Amino acid sequence: MAWVEMVEESRATGIVKEEYERHYALIKKKGGVAEIIKVFSLRPDLLNARVEFGNAMTFGGSGLGRYREELVATSISAQLGCKF
Repeated sequence: MAWVEMVEESRATGIVKEEYERHYALIKKKGGVAEIIKVFSLRPDLLNARVEFGNAMTFGGSGLGRYREELVATSISAQLGCKF
């Protein structure tokens, strides 16, 4: 759990609510929106930029295809002990 103040999904409005819904629809993550997204909820002006930056850096930039990119990312995350 993050120690940074965050807007919970049930209290989200405006841009934050839209980004939470978009994130949830893309990932279909059980348990709701990831904390890595929620930590930007107090700065909605940066939230979309963070999401777009993350997608650009994570998916589609290598030519490996999304499946292989996610496989590499998951493998490295596991080795580093990162749950994201």
